[in-house]
Amino acid sequence: MTPNHSYQHVDKLIYVVKITLCALIVTALSIAFDQSQVSNFFLWSSLTAFFTIQADIQSKVNFNQITGNLIGSSIGIFAWVIISKLSMHHTLIYAEYWLILMGIICTTIICVVLNHIEYCGIALSGLLIVTVYDVSHNTFEGALLRVLYCLFGCIIAYCVDAMSRRIINH
Repeated sequence: MTPNHSYQHVDKLIYVVKITLCALIVTALSIAFDQSQVSNFFLWSSLTAFFTIQADIQSKVNFNQITGNLIGSSIGIFAWVIISKLSMHHTLIYAEYWLILMGIICTTIICVVLNHIEYCGIALSGLLIVTVYDVSHNTFEGALLRVLYCLFGCIIAYCVDAMSRRIINH
């Protein structure tokens, strides 16, 4: 086994540990805040944390990824408001798809203009998390909570990544 091959195994192990730590933290917080069911916090924070954690040990989580997520989530709020207002007045079958498509285009353009192209995927996941909702959470407060859950997922991933780097460097 070559030294480079050995480092690849260590990188993979560290990635698995970081994902597991994110899952454990999100699960503990979900149980603490909502014991009656699998919560939206668990779902959206987990998804965001998993998208944020980097498999490459050399590529660390940074605040630009959190910024990318907030870009997508913010555009998602605007798209969600337009979709909810439009659906109250019109019964256009495919309006939601066109508005989400416009949100995807706007999010991508904003990420390119702000030089956050490498985090465009995270921004797009934030957009979709906020705009795609189920019937029981079809409220503006629910959309805002999903933005908050995405932010928590990013922060959890950032903290886990920072902690793992600190342990590895010592």
